[in-house]
Amino acid sequence: MSSDPSPRDIPKPKQRRISRACDYCHRRSIRCRPAEDGSGCQNCRDFAQTCTYHRKPRRRGVPARGSGGTSANRHVVEGLPDLESSRSPSQGDLRIIPEIQHPGPNANASPQPSAGWRAPYIVSQATVVDLVELYFEIVYPIFPFFHQPSFTRKISRAEYNTNKPLFATTMAVCALVGGRVRDGSVMNPRWDVHALQRETLPDTFYAEAKRQLLENGCDNSDFNILRGHAIMAITAIQNGKIRDMHHHLGIYHTLMAMDGLHDETNWPSGIGIIEREERRRMFWSIYTLDIFTSVVWGGVIRSREQQANVTYPAEVDDQYISDGGIARPGLSPSGLSPPIARLVLTAQSDCWLSGWNFITDLYRVLEHALARFRDRRRSFMSEIIDDQSTVTETSVRNKVLQMYLNLPECFKNTPAMAFNQKQDLFGFQAANITASLQLLRIILFAAGGASIAERCEIATDVVDAFSSIPVQYCLTISKPLLHHLGGIGAILGSVFEEPLSEMEYNRVRSVMLSMARLLENLETIHRSSSASEKLRSQVSRIDEYMATQRQQSRPPQPPEETPVNNATVQVLPANGSRGAPQAFEQVGSEMAGDWSFQVPPDLLGDMTWNFDFASAWT
Repeated sequence: MSSDPSPRDIPKPKQRRISRACDYCHRRSIRCRPAEDGSGCQNCRDFAQTCTYHRKPRRRGVPARGSGGTSANRHVVEGLPDLESSRSPSQGDLRIIPEIQHPGPNANASPQPSAGWRAPYIVSQATVVDLVELYFEIVYPIFPFFHQPSFTRKISRAEYNTNKPLFATTMAVCALVGGRVRDGSVMNPRWDVHALQRETLPDTFYAEAKRQLLENGCDNSDFNILRGHAIMAITAIQNGKIRDMHHHLGIYHTLMAMDGLHDETNWPSGIGIIEREERRRMFWSIYTLDIFTSVVWGGVIRSREQQANVTYPAEVDDQYISDGGIARPGLSPSGLSPPIARLVLTAQSDCWLSGWNFITDLYRVLEHALARFRDRRRSFMSEIIDDQSTVTETSVRNKVLQMYLNLPECFKNTPAMAFNQKQDLFGFQAANITASLQLLRIILFAAGGASIAERCEIATDVVDAFSSIPVQYCLTISKPLLHHLGGIGAILGSVFEEPLSEMEYNRVRSVMLSMARLLENLETIHRSSSASEKLRSQVSRIDEYMATQRQQSRPPQPPEETPVNNATVQVLPANGSRGAPQAFEQVGSEMAGDWSFQVPPDLLGDMTWNFDFASAWT
């Protein structure tokens, strides 16, 4: 026999325990694991980070009296993390208020990540943290799908690398924010936009999120899968992929229907307060998105507010919400059912979510307006179920206007962006309320068979309302806000289908030039530097056609007679300047009142001011 020892008998060198975490692991409160070759940290190697030890080590134990003050001792006594030391540098000045979790008895009922699964490397952890922080800055005010402290904690600890549904949702968030970065939605000067554009990979994020969500199929009812499809639908709008938007919304509604999640009593019994509030926010976010897509693309409404049993989100800031309870509920309508909540409570000015819930109110009115006023065709159902209601478009408009007038001033006036999250949350709500209110007015006016003058008046009001919103909010909200403007194209397009007098055309023309000026401020989103110029060029072509029709329609006059009561008609030049007016021949007053013209379809074929967002001009 050989006396050589077998490999099993050779003792392995004992791996030295790391007594001090590197800077990267310390900031994220994760266990610092040594690399297999003994050089550096394995976490830094996995996330492509530089392993450094620049942090000044602290002495262990309770600090001496007077050395750190009461605030320093509080973290030791109460067991709360030190915010200053645990904050990631990429999070800037954002401070996360800790929460004490008290999970219920069935808190572990949700599906757990599969053992051994590891996320593919897409981008560095630092980039993911930055994009998530940007989500809470530019997307969260309109689509608050997440509870900020808890979700930020999960991302900072890179939990998405071992949790497949969370990874899919994280990639969807990165895809949405990456698209906003690409389209110029980052207004805060503290961000290096050029560096962000180099580091973000919106198409890669989008493809990876889509792949992960499709692999889960329609059998996985994990909340993060639902949330991932909801975020991907918004991302598809940002990327102009409308078929993908319908695809993800379709899967979302399928998963909701399979488990009856439109009723809170069917929600998993083990979820905590945080997930319950997140589910409520997601439900009403996608409800408004469903109504919005029905208006813009002419689809069917798949969500009915009367069939839902989901309460409004609590009107409380995230830092006061934990699984242990809501620390400061205030006047939250969370204990009331949706049809009652906003009828007995008015919007409060102490929390931005009160304005967010008011936007849901507007969309609930919009849903019923679409059902009642959109289709004027008589059918056999009209004889079977005869609606004796005396509600009219005018009465609905008056009631909605009164709702708006009752709002606190913080939701009616949009100040300039302060780049302070708490202040800007109110500004975002004011901007979104303005856009949603104008969309509702457009639908009500279009359904009411308004005259050309009334349609021009509402179109002017809508343009003026959008012009009053600081451009920073318009650029940050990005593509969804542009779709609101598509309603103006629908109104003005329907006007051109009818014969126009010269006075009526001048009113439409004025609105079109106002729209061109508005487009100049939004061309970054539209990614077309010529949108406003094309609109002005279109106006010029219609002007030329109008002048030709005027000359052809002018009746011959006897040379010996001199026209009486002449009226000079002037049309401003297409560039909107008020310099020397174009010289047009004088037309008799009796002819000016009768003369009209209709724009041929070939002149309207390349109208770009409706962005091709609105459905057919009907």
